[in-house]
Formats: sequence, structure tokens, C-alpha cells
Amino acid sequence: MKEYTVLTINPGSSSTKMGVVRGDEVILDIAVDHHKEDFADCETFADQEPVRMETILKALDEHGIKLSDIDAVSGRGVGLYPCEGGTYRIDERVYEHALNDVAGIRHPASLGIIMSYELGKQYGIPAFFVNPMPTDELCDEARITGIPGIYRPAKSHPLNQKQVAIRHSRNVGVRYEDSNYIILHMGGGISITAHRKGRMIDGNRAGDGQGPLSPNRSGDICIDDVLACMEKGISPDEAKTYASSTGGLLAWCGTDDLREVKGMIADGDRKAALVYRTMVYSIGKWTAMMAGAMKGEVDAILLTGGMAHDGELCDQIKEYVGWIAPVHVYPGSFETEALGFGAIRVLSGEEEAKTYTGKPVWDGFEWDD
Repeated sequence: MKEYTVLTINPGSSSTKMGVVRGDEVILDIAVDHHKEDFADCETFADQEPVRMETILKALDEHGIKLSDIDAVSGRGVGLYPCEGGTYRIDERVYEHALNDVAGIRHPASLGIIMSYELGKQYGIPAFFVNPMPTDELCDEARITGIPGIYRPAKSHPLNQKQVAIRHSRNVGVRYEDSNYIILHMGGGISITAHRKGRMIDGNRAGDGQGPLSPNRSGDICIDDVLACMEKGISPDEAKTYASSTGGLLAWCGTDDLREVKGMIADGDRKAALVYRTMVYSIGKWTAMMAGAMKGEVDAILLTGGMAHDGELCDQIKEYVGWIAPVHVYPGSFETEALGFGAIRVLSGEEEAKTYTGKPVWDGFEWDD
């Protein structure tokens, strides 16, 4: 069987992550940093494309990899309307939607699709995106709120979470589509999602003030909390910033680096110790909530993301959730693997590529006007 080679493109705010996956192996996985002056003349994220493309081509050359040897390119899926998980071909509609950022994400990650499409056309190879940021597989019960017409969107880390689910399933000899998992992606924000038979049916909104207290996210806040913020002179926009980027450990301890927080605790900082314990406590509480969403039918709990490198933290989480199901740890990010292997599954015929419809996969119930 042919051993396919895939180039992956995953742009970030201050770096361009790229990789090369060949067969069942990641042979290149790097992040090239950018400086502010690199994009000084760029009015939009799309204007950054030539600089980032040059970065990728230079890195490939430095590692002795020829674009003529690449069978496909796979880019981060951002800037699109919500769609189901899976591997999608990047066609002209996908390209136009990412270019115009129809989702209003306003993040350079949308260049993953743009650059993949352009390289695919230039070299005559297929381009894909895999389990995009707006993956929406929520069950109907997870969408409803107590206010008619106000619905919960799907917001998590599907690219890494689904790849960890696939990896774990293969490790234990089962299919992701036949399994039930709770997956915790633990980074600056923490998303905890319920995966039932290959679909992400529920989860917290990590950047919207819902879920556990996190390194730089507030975690759960309700309307009374927002009103209390306003009474203290904190504007709604400032409250939203606490929810999405400046809350949690950062707000309480002045840092979102878990190592620094634990150093403060070692030095006797009682406040840091309580906030840290609250983070672990709230992680356990939200994990149990996802178990409830699946009626307790959970095959495994999977911990991933940067904080999963901290063995002590993982052991403390296990004390809260080990009664639900066996806990397995997959530290770090598997995004390069996810982008590459998703494309290879299609190239090898293991999986059929999906077509992006250009419309949200869910756009209200029949009783909505």
C-alpha cells in the first residue's frame, strides 16, 4: 500500500505551526515564531499569507523535504460555519468562506485553509481540513437554555480531542465510533466534552465563562456575577475578557503558568493554594457532569493538552473522577497528527471525504421564526 505524505499547516497568533506526516509517522512537527514587524504592513490576516508561506517553504527546504513529494496538504479549519466533525475537501466555497471569515472568528488560523487551498492548486494535489474549530455535533438537549430562542453553541478543542479519542481507541483495539469518552483538553482554557459513539454531544464553553476555573479563563459565571461586576465598575466587555483570557489563575495569582503557581504554593501562598484546589475541584465537577450527560456509560476519561504533562495535577484529577471510568493521559497537542492522519485516512480509502455545505449544520428548531 502506498505510504502517503501530507503537509500540515496550523497558523497561530505569533507562530506558524507546520508538520509533515508520512504513513503512520509524524516526521516533522515545528512552530516557527513571527515578530510583530513581520506583519507591520498587513491590514488583515489574509495579508499575512505571503510571509507565512515563505516561512513554510523555507522550513521544508531546510529539512530536505520537497513539495513535489507531498501527496496532499491539510490546514486548520477556522473561519467557517459550524459543521460536523470529519475530514473535508477544501474547495472554492471553503476557500471563500475562510478568506471572508464568515464565522467572524478574526484569527490568523483561518489562513490554514487559505494557504492549503493555494498550495493544492499550485501543485495539483488535494487539500483538506479536519475536525474544524466550529465542529458542532451537540445533541438537541445540550442546545436548549431556559430562555426561548437562546441556544448554546459548540465551543471546544475538537481537532486535538477527536485525535486523542482516535489514538486511544486504536491503542485499546476498539473504534472511536463505538465508544463513549469524556475528554479534557487542558491548556490556558479547559474544555471538557462528552463523546458518544464518535460524536461530541456536549461540553462546556471554555472561552465564554462556562466550565472549570482555568489558567486564564474565569470558569462559571452567571448573570448575577455579571451584574456584580458591573456594580464594581467592571464593564460587560471587561467581564467577557475575564471569561476568555484574563481570568482564573491569571486574575488571582498574576500568572497563568501552572509551574509558577505551584511555586507560589510551595512558598506558602495560601490564596494560590485555594485557587489551584478550586481549579482541580471544578474540573472534577464538570467531568462528572459530562458523565451524567451520557447516563454514566463512559468507557474512559482522556486527559490531554499542555497541563496533562503535570503528573501531580493528573493524579489529583483522578481522585475526583476515577470512580467514573479509567483515566488515561495523553499530554500535549496532537494537532499535526490529527491534520495529517485525517487526510491520509481519505487518501487511503479508509474514510470518505465530506463536503462543506456552506450552511451551518444546525440553524434552529422548526418552531423558531
